Amino acid sequence: MSLERQERRPSLVTTDKPTPTDMLSGLLLEDAMIHNASHKMHNPVDKMAFLGFLAGIWVGFGGIAATSVAGGIPAAIRAEWPVLPKLGTAFFFPFALHFIILFGGELFTGNTMILSIGIWNRAIPFRRALLNLLIVYTFNFLGCLVMSYIFSYQTELFHAEPWRSFTQEIAISKTKAHPWWVIFLKAIPANALVCMAVMLGFASRDSAGKILALWFPVVMFVLPGFEHAIANMYFVSNGLFHGADITVGWMFYNQSAAVLGNAIGGAIVIGTVEHAMNHWVSPLPWESGHPVGTLAAHDVESSRKANEFRPVEEKERMKELTRTRSMNRTMTRQRTKSANLTNSPIALRANGSVA
Repeated sequence: MSLERQERRPSLVTTDKPTPTDMLSGLLLEDAMIHNASHKMHNPVDKMAFLGFLAGIWVGFGGIAATSVAGGIPAAIRAEWPVLPKLGTAFFFPFALHFIILFGGELFTGNTMILSIGIWNRAIPFRRALLNLLIVYTFNFLGCLVMSYIFSYQTELFHAEPWRSFTQEIAISKTKAHPWWVIFLKAIPANALVCMAVMLGFASRDSAGKILALWFPVVMFVLPGFEHAIANMYFVSNGLFHGADITVGWMFYNQSAAVLGNAIGGAIVIGTVEHAMNHWVSPLPWESGHPVGTLAAHDVESSRKANEFRPVEEKERMKELTRTRSMNRTMTRQRTKSANLTNSPIALRANGSVA
């Protein structure tokens, strides 16, 4: 690595003070996302490719687990109770995101949000971000293909019924069963929820919290059948290998719509909205001068906990500042009240100022 790149590499700030064990939110959470985006930019392209391939492997594992459960339901029951395979898929597929976030990997869809936040804050170069997305997407695809062909098809996990028909049904449902614009629209909330999971995973400060935070939003995108480009790399290719009545062209038909919708869901619905919340500038002239940043519901409790970690001297300064501000507000109210009384009609008549 060049000296210039080493100097640009962001470093974690260490402190001797204990850190409050709570959630990050607002500007602190945005700082964590910017830090992560900056690290992604400093990875060499071969590492980007390796991490993208690794994430595709984890998505494949999640797809195999989900297919094993949902596809094991007999076809007649699937037709009569379509919610059952959705529940089976929704319960197990989210663990792919756990592997990516907690162990390692680069997911194209999550990067659309993370890198957009870095771009909005002018912390990363736009061209390098596009290069990262292209490389990660390509090797996500390769990892999913390896899992669907070698560890799903070649191992004959789903050659028997009812699994085989399920793999075919899910591939058809994501391609020729819908027009292009429907897949596109379904892809927007899919990645918005995945990126919400990533955001909440970053916000949580402990492993149990991260596991729960990453799980629920993904369940919410799987249950309605929203379209996630990377997940579809596995499910559509797996259906192709198992004899689904579609062609490779149909796979890219799905990808063209899902990638565009996912990019909007990640970069705009979550990334841009998060930036707007923390850097809002009101165009209304009477609303100027307000501070930026968000205050989540749990921040009141976070502030109280953070206060427990402050040194005694700082606590005393905060108390003195609070008393001073309170006295200033009281004196201001008294002066205002006195001025109002002095200028009242009764006071003016008493002083002879009003006839």
